[in-house]
Amino acid sequence: MNKKQFISIAITIALLSLAWIIFTPVLFPIVHTDALQTAPHRGFFAPSFSLTTPQGDLYTLADYQGSPVLIIFWASWCSVCKSILPGLEAVYRDYAPQGFAILAVNTTNQDNLSEAKAYFQSQAYTFTMLLDLDGAVANAYQMRAFPTSFLVDSNGKISDVIIGSGLTEGFLRVQLESLFTQGED
Repeated sequence: MNKKQFISIAITIALLSLAWIIFTPVLFPIVHTDALQTAPHRGFFAPSFSLTTPQGDLYTLADYQGSPVLIIFWASWCSVCKSILPGLEAVYRDYAPQGFAILAVNTTNQDNLSEAKAYFQSQAYTFTMLLDLDGAVANAYQMRAFPTSFLVDSNGKISDVIIGSGLTEGFLRVQLESLFTQGED
């Protein structure tokens, strides 16, 4: 390649780059919308919701104002969910007398209702199972993986978000001790 060809190619690349910089905002405008929302995370108030149990009892998140609550989104086909729920039962039994609650929100729109109910009953869990029949609550929490858990403090703020298998019995106990200690201050 001679010097003239090199200069010609360099100028062409420079002109194409300049054109790309100038026309990108025209071809790909920035979209501003109120519909975009930030996923709930630590320090945010937990989105409110009302859901029913398999028996038809209505529960709302506001029912738990003043007490810490764990909201866990799960499905009966999720092996990780099934592996962490027994540890949650042990923590629930120990901390329920202090006001702690667990709301196991079954993402029923992505699950089989009869299998979910059968699994939950077969394990004899004593915390509350709720049905997100249309996925609206999972969408409000921008749930993208199973399980996803939100630990909400007594003021309704999210103190932690745990995705996947990180929600262990020991981890939850440490978090609850911290929340209950903060509540005493």
